[in-house]
Amino acid sequence: MKALKRTSIIFLISVLMIVTSGCMPTMNQSDDGAANPSDPNQTDNVVVKLGTWPIPDSKNLAQYEEWKKQFENEHPNIKIEPDSYPYDTNTFLPKAESGQLPTIYETWFTEPIKIIGGDYAADITDLMEEYGWDKAINPDMLSLIKQDGKIYGIPTSGYYMGIWYNMNLFKQAGLLDENGVPKFPQTYEELAEAAKTIKEKTGKAGFFFPTKNNQGGWQFMNIAWSYGAEFERVEDGKWKAVFNSPEAVEALQFVKDLKWEHDVLQDNILAEVDDMFQFFGTDQVGMAFGTTDWMQSPIDRFKMNKDNLANSSVPAGPKDRVALTGGELVMFAPNSTEEQKKAGFEWQEHTGFSSNPSEESLKGLEETLKNYKELGHIVGPHGMRVWVNPERVKAEDAVREKYSNVNMDLFTNYTDNKGVTFKPEVPVNAQELYKVLDGVIQEVLTNKNADPKKLLDKAAADFQRDYLDKAEVLEGQ
Repeated sequence: MKALKRTSIIFLISVLMIVTSGCMPTMNQSDDGAANPSDPNQTDNVVVKLGTWPIPDSKNLAQYEEWKKQFENEHPNIKIEPDSYPYDTNTFLPKAESGQLPTIYETWFTEPIKIIGGDYAADITDLMEEYGWDKAINPDMLSLIKQDGKIYGIPTSGYYMGIWYNMNLFKQAGLLDENGVPKFPQTYEELAEAAKTIKEKTGKAGFFFPTKNNQGGWQFMNIAWSYGAEFERVEDGKWKAVFNSPEAVEALQFVKDLKWEHDVLQDNILAEVDDMFQFFGTDQVGMAFGTTDWMQSPIDRFKMNKDNLANSSVPAGPKDRVALTGGELVMFAPNSTEEQKKAGFEWQEHTGFSSNPSEESLKGLEETLKNYKELGHIVGPHGMRVWVNPERVKAEDAVREKYSNVNMDLFTNYTDNKGVTFKPEVPVNAQELYKVLDGVIQEVLTNKNADPKKLLDKAAADFQRDYLDKAEVLEGQ
């Protein structure tokens, strides 16, 4: 689930790669920008529409434009056409059905089953094997975009959920240790106690929890899984909604208690993660679920000092310590030519998205981190790695260390994630599940008399009827 704009290092590189989806100097093009092999001597540009071109006021726009200029100078037959399209479940199908998808577009790890099933993405297996990326990319990520042995996308960033800490409020509440590091809660009960201390000592909300735009359900997964709950599973060859279990009810009661027993949540319950960035950036909340992908947002948008943020792993529940994982990938429009797809891979190599640890291949990452440091962004912590080949990992870490500008003691608990179980988003109708759970969470946080068990019974029955009864169990699920 990532409907949010992220500004992680890996996300920048993922966006940049989208800038190229068509470049073969011996190809010409048709009116729609598709390559035409009829005349190998013609030098017309191949037009590539980029779905993740940054918005006009983005702080990274100048960097993208410079990369575009460099690339087009080196590849004079490629024409990059910005066509910004933030993925949206409400608009994707109409665009796909009408043939209006950008040459390369970005989406989330929850979506490939639907996209591939609808024939809205091109097969890129041969190129993944040619470049060796089928072996160098994180296999857990790669498994999400395979079907029938074929690969349909390129994972470009990954995240796992953790907890953010506002250093100013933790200091005011006396919750820093002798080294100036937050006393990270080890359980959800300890999180509630820390949130109460922040509220009592500072008057500010101790914890932020979103409830709309699918984000409440999305973040609830971390708590519910840690309480031992499941959400959907295969029983007798069919998908079954099972999130009305005693474990799920207990997890929902914990969320309800944050409001009605502990009174530690933000005043505006109908909020989303964008609101959290403002609350964090203006010292209005002490803790929230968060990832390294989001770290730059409160800095850019609300002038938060980079040293006012710490990040730890998620707390443990009664049964486990589970962090939801997800991420983003890029896919090629189904009518992309072989030349356009090849060009997309070449662009990635050009911008540094590569398993190769050479100085040239790391140039894009180095330029990104250098730019981040100049902008006052946080440089040093990393999220889930896309590349897992040891040579690339070592080289990336060396570049991060070169530009690191924060106290890494504030982040190593998150990056180490000792004792944490990682779980991917559910395989069937994840976004729809989050929306259903949003309604349940809104009810328990706005109605003191709401019954978690009754709410989950109805929600599970509705989700079963509306989605799982229609879902096919695919091989391997």
